[in-house]
Amino acid sequence: MQPDIILQNNPMFSGMATITEELVFTCEGISHSIVFIRPGLEVLEDAPVRYPLVVFLQGSGWTSPHRNYQLPQLCAYAQQGLAVASITHRNAQEGHPFPAYLKDAKAAIRFLRSQAEALQIDPDKIAFFGTSSGGNTALLVGLTGDDPRYITADYKEYSDAVAAVVDCFGPTDLLAYEGAEIPRVLRLNIPLDYEKMVPASMLEDNAFLSAVVALMGKQKPMDVLRAMSPLYEVKEGKTCPPILIAQGDEDRVVPFSQSERMHKRLKEAGVDSTFVKVQGAAHERDFWSQEMHALILRFIKEKLGV
Repeated sequence: MQPDIILQNNPMFSGMATITEELVFTCEGISHSIVFIRPGLEVLEDAPVRYPLVVFLQGSGWTSPHRNYQLPQLCAYAQQGLAVASITHRNAQEGHPFPAYLKDAKAAIRFLRSQAEALQIDPDKIAFFGTSSGGNTALLVGLTGDDPRYITADYKEYSDAVAAVVDCFGPTDLLAYEGAEIPRVLRLNIPLDYEKMVPASMLEDNAFLSAVVALMGKQKPMDVLRAMSPLYEVKEGKTCPPILIAQGDEDRVVPFSQSERMHKRLKEAGVDSTFVKVQGAAHERDFWSQEMHALILRFIKEKLGV
């Protein structure tokens, strides 16, 4: 009897993906695990395949990013031929103020480049994709490639520059957040013990304030807020990778104006910037759709030359 359906085999494992959680990188003595998703079902040793890489960072209010939050969607990226590394960083609330999270993200990129041959990734085709605080990190990573301010001894012989950036609803200007002028006390720019100045009840009720206090540590407030703000890293003549910015216009966590102003600044500086508004969307949640992920995937592939 003849079969009803005949399919061809798939020797290159096209459309397949494999997940591993065995990768670990270190930054300033602290280890972090990576969820790595590789296209295919096994390493094809005889095939000269080098996959473009997307480094992904989930938003967390600069605490502990959930590496698996977008995992089902990220697997679809790998099924389309992109390797994906979902990373994490030190928790600011546990005594790791700025720039710990940024140093960790950059160390992860350098580590992945150091493993390019074993992981079959193309070290020249790396994009960074982040959401919320991870979007803030993505912009800073893209705008401060190989900046000596944030290079640690970890894998320092490798570059932390990236070829494309995707920022979804990330804060861009901490000096003018929600359009508010920073308090006069911050303008004094002196070391302050915010944990003593700000009531514990206020920190419990305001997650953003709590995060900012933790990120400042004992440093000068103005210095930290400015350094954390990608808006002020955009300068005429400075080389920047292509950037995609996306945000919902009903976001009640990060003001929509943060993305508007960032895109405007990038365009004025001649940077290849694309701005996407998701009508009626909040922070995370209904912002996401198959259409959004398809748009991000197209952007990354186009800018990485895939």
